[in-house]
This record gives sequence, structure tokens and C-alpha cells, in this order.
Amino acid sequence: MNDSDRSAEIERLAASPWFAELPAALQARIREASVVRSFRKGQYLIREGEHAKGLHGLLAGQTRHMRSAGDSGEVMLHVGEPGLWFGEYALVTRQVAAGSVIAATAVRTLFLPVAAFERLIEIEPRHLRPFACLLGERFALAYRYIAEEQVLSPAERLLSRLRGIVAVQRRDPTDRQPMTISMSQAELANMLGLSRQTLNALLAGLQSRGLIEVGYRSVRVLARV
Repeated sequence: MNDSDRSAEIERLAASPWFAELPAALQARIREASVVRSFRKGQYLIREGEHAKGLHGLLAGQTRHMRSAGDSGEVMLHVGEPGLWFGEYALVTRQVAAGSVIAATAVRTLFLPVAAFERLIEIEPRHLRPFACLLGERFALAYRYIAEEQVLSPAERLLSRLRGIVAVQRRDPTDRQPMTISMSQAELANMLGLSRQTLNALLAGLQSRGLIEVGYRSVRVLARV
């Protein structure tokens, strides 16, 4: 990849909602302190139980965000697309990572190392707030899913999760155009704790209502978020 293409990737990432709302001084410091990192398909960017290495902004490729669940193995929590920032939990709390992030394809990220993050906060403690807000947004989304698990029908819970993925992945929060989520039905079933047979029936029902279109290893969300 040439410097022009890399710069274009970074500019698209910089337009993501979280980064675009940062103070200009903080944006500049993150850019100066970050490096571009590449990962092979299947490689861990973050491993559950390990201490923070830094914050990632996804430039290219797709990630799978996983959490171990006892003897059941790993459960998929989210699918990452370019524009997503992640790694803030261990960075802000100084606890070990609460889940793993794995490259589903070849991946490139803009990476802010933990040492650079600590220096940034030492220089200006108020800069911690935006990172805490990023963590808070993830908490609020998880809290919503916990509540919906108790009251929504499986079909409505599936639609809510699809809409949630779309909302996180949108570069422009005001955009209401259809968006495609690239993931297999097996992965989606794992995310929701459903059997493949149940998921297939639910997807067919949502498609018949004109809310989604099911493709090969993908779901296109048509309903406005």
C-alpha cells in the first residue's frame, strides 16, 4: 500500500463519529502517537485476560469480537467494520481485557500504544473523558441487550441486534440507507444463542416483512435505524 492510500484510510477513520467529535488537539496527538499495524486472518488483536496493549481504530478488514462463556466456548458479541474503535476497556480501567478481538480477514488498524495513551493523559487529564465516554457507550449498548433478552420476542431481539450492529458501524449517524452486515448465519446464531434452524426461520420472517434481505454470509438491513 502506498502512502496516499494509507493516508486516505486514516482520513476515513478520522471521520468516524467518535474520533470526529474529539477536540482538535486530542485528534492531533492521537494521530502523532499512533502507528499503522497489520494483522493476518485469524490473528488476535486483543486477547481476553491480557493487559492492555493499546487502542485500535479499524482502517481495513473485518474483526470478530468474542467473549468466553464457561464450558460453552466463545460467544461472538460484535462484528467490526472500518471506522470502529476498540480496546478502550482495558486501557481506561487498567484491568485485563474482557474479551478477544480476532481478525476475520486481513486487517489494518491505527494503533495507539498504551504508553502513548498514558503520556497523553498525563499531559492533559481531561483527555481521559472521551475514552471513558467510548467505554460508556459500549456499556449502554450491552445493558440494552440484557434488558431486551428479558422482554422481546426472538424475532424482535434479532432485529434489534442487527440494527445495533448497523448503528455502531455507520460512519455518519444521520445516514439511514440500507447497510449490509457481513457474517454467516452460524456466527449470527452464536451471537444470539439460537439454533441454526430457529435463526433461519426468524430471518425468513423478517425478510417476508421487508425488513432485511438475506444473502450469502450476509444480512442487508433495510429497516431504518
